[in-house]
Amino acid sequence: MGQPRWATTSDQYILPTAGDAWAAEASAGGERGSQRILSAGTIPAPDDIAEGLRIPAGTSVVARRRLILADDRPVEIACSYWPASIAGMTILAEPEKVSGGTARFLAEVGYEPHEVHEDITAAAAQAVTSLDERMAMQLGDGDPVLVLTRIVLDAAGQPYQVDVNVMVAGRHTRYVRSAG
Repeated sequence: MGQPRWATTSDQYILPTAGDAWAAEASAGGERGSQRILSAGTIPAPDDIAEGLRIPAGTSVVARRRLILADDRPVEIACSYWPASIAGMTILAEPEKVSGGTARFLAEVGYEPHEVHEDITAAAAQAVTSLDERMAMQLGDGDPVLVLTRIVLDAAGQPYQVDVNVMVAGRHTRYVRSAG
């Protein structure tokens, strides 16, 4: 028997699959999942994102920020970052839906996940969100949130995507222990 390992339900968000992963997850839980793109475009990499992507701070990255909803209730702000050398001048930099999802698009242009690092922390909403984000998620300054930071690496061990997802308390990432 192999070593026990932890598997996360995040796999559906990083592997190239057909369809809307959030809509499918929400539906499995008896809810209607939707999302609204808040912004998309090229920005200078903030220090933490640059560190995750192993690029110099201020290097151009594409940032794509979305409001995630369950039955029209805000549950998360999800922001993905890619080096502009990968995502600039692509649909990822545009404020429109990506047919088949971002993971599928990235796979089509040669970027598939080989390794994924995830960290989850808890914080007060004011410490990790802007006023606009708190208003969109209907949160007060001191309301608790979970922050999932995900770094996706290619087969060469180079990070090509950083996700920072701020989740309203009450939503959770499910981890399952399995043998294998």
